[in-house]
Amino acid sequence: MSRSAADSFTAYLEEKQKLKATAQPRSAPVPAGSTPLSLLFKLADAPKAEMKLSDLQAASGMAFTVFAETLKNLGDSGYVAVTGSPGNEVAVLTALGQDVSRLARPAASP
Repeated sequence: MSRSAADSFTAYLEEKQKLKATAQPRSAPVPAGSTPLSLLFKLADAPKAEMKLSDLQAASGMAFTVFAETLKNLGDSGYVAVTGSPGNEVAVLTALGQDVSRLARPAASP
């Protein structure tokens, strides 16, 4: 005797719920106000639109792994360039990053 389509789908949903319950979180939660845009804003406000990575991470409030992933994504998108030797790296806002940070910044209240 074969199973009905409804029984098969129910079994599928039950298995999917079990997998979801045992899945590990993808990354650590990001503190409030710590977003890729917040990094762009911090760089835009810095002298010469650049900042040492250690200073930028401290200013961001992000955990190291979240900060590294965010910075990589910003670099891959062309918004930020990282220069310098290991231990002395500097994040530099690119022209595209400057445009995005300017356009995305909330308007000042009157």
